[in-house]
Amino acid sequence: IHSSGLQLIYGLGVYSWGFDTIIQNDLEVRGTNPSALCGSKAKSRELMVRVIDFIGKNFELDGYHLEAADQGRCRCEKCIEEADVEYYNRLNQQTAAYIRSRWPEKKLLVNTSGYLPWGEWMNEQERQSVLDLGKNIDIFIDGGNHGQFIHENDRSVFINRLSCEYGTSGGFWIYPPQRFNRNRWFLPYIFRSTTHLRNLYHDGSRSCELYLGPLINPSTEMNIFCLGLFLQDIDRSPLELLEEGVEELYPIKDPTQKNNFVELFQNAEAAFFNNWSPHRLSSIPNLYSDGIDSLFQWSKLHRDRAIPGELFLDSLTGQYPPFPVYLTVHFDRERRESYRKDLINLLPLVESLLKAGSESRHKVEVIQSCIQNVLQDIEMIQNIQELN
Repeated sequence: IHSSGLQLIYGLGVYSWGFDTIIQNDLEVRGTNPSALCGSKAKSRELMVRVIDFIGKNFELDGYHLEAADQGRCRCEKCIEEADVEYYNRLNQQTAAYIRSRWPEKKLLVNTSGYLPWGEWMNEQERQSVLDLGKNIDIFIDGGNHGQFIHENDRSVFINRLSCEYGTSGGFWIYPPQRFNRNRWFLPYIFRSTTHLRNLYHDGSRSCELYLGPLINPSTEMNIFCLGLFLQDIDRSPLELLEEGVEELYPIKDPTQKNNFVELFQNAEAAFFNNWSPHRLSSIPNLYSDGIDSLFQWSKLHRDRAIPGELFLDSLTGQYPPFPVYLTVHFDRERRESYRKDLINLLPLVESLLKAGSESRHKVEVIQSCIQNVLQDIEMIQNIQELN
C-alpha cells in the first residue's frame, strides 16, 4: 500500500462493532443496547483503549476512521442526559484524543452514519457540537447514506467555521452486494456524482470518502476511474472523464467506436436515473425489500428528505435469498418497464462495438452480459404477482 503512495486507514467501531459478547457477559460495560457499550461507564472507556492499543501496537496504520453511531447508543439514565449528536461526538472526541496522545501523526476521520434519523438536519446546537469535535480530528465525513445531516444551504458557512476538513461519501454509490454475481448490474453514476462533488467543492469541501466496488463490473470500474480523476481536477466535465476512461480502459482506435462507448455509459446512467424513484416505495414485502426500514432510524416528520446516496442492490440483512431489491424499492411496475425499454435501446450500441472486433471485445461482451442480466431481473420481477 505505502509503496503505491497510498495510506491505510483503519475502520474503528467506537463503543460498538464486535463488543456484543462482552456486553452480554459484563455488567460493567452493559447499558441498554446489546450492540453498544454504555458511554457513561469507566470500564467501557478502558475497553476501548485496550482495543486501540492492540491495533496501534500490531499494525502499521496511517489513521483511523471512527464510527460511533451506526449501531445505535446506550440510553441508560446517565447517557440519556446527552442528545444523540452530542453523545456520539463526545465518544468520538474522547477516542480521537486518546489516539492523538499516543500517535499524534495519525490521520483521524469521523463518519456520521447513524448520528440522526435519516431525513433530519442538524440544528445550530448540534452543528456547534461538531465544530468542537472538529478541533480534535482531521476530517469530518457527513456521509449522506440517505441524505446529508448538514443542510446544503448551511454548508458553506459551516465548512468555513470548521477547523478540520469536511467531506461526504461522494453523493451516490452502490453498496457492494456480497451474494450477487458481480455482473448482475450496469449502473454508471458519473454525471450524478460529479455534480454533487463539484457543488461540494465550491462550498469549501476538500475531502471525500469515496466508495469503491468490484472492478470486474464494467460500470463500477468506470465509476471509480472517472471519479478518481475528478477528485484531482473538479473543472473537468463528465464527458471528458468518460472519454479518458474509454481511452484507458478500452483500447479502441476508431473515433466512432470511442464515441459509441461514451454514449453507452452516458445513456446507461440516464436510463437508471430518469426512471427510478429517489423516494423509497412503500408496502414492499420483506422477501423483496432491502431490509433497512427496521434497521435504521427515519425521521418521523421529514422522511421524504431521506434520498439515498447509498443504493442497496441486494438485501442488507441476507436473511432471504439474493434478490435485486433495487428494482423493487425504487421502481414500480411502470418505472421498471420504462427502464427496461431504455436498456434495450442500449443494445444496438453494444452490437456495434462487438462488430468492431477490437481488443476490447471480451470487455464489451461483459457489458452485454450485465445489461442482459438486468433485463432478466426486470422480467422476473414483472412476473411476481405480489409486486404488481
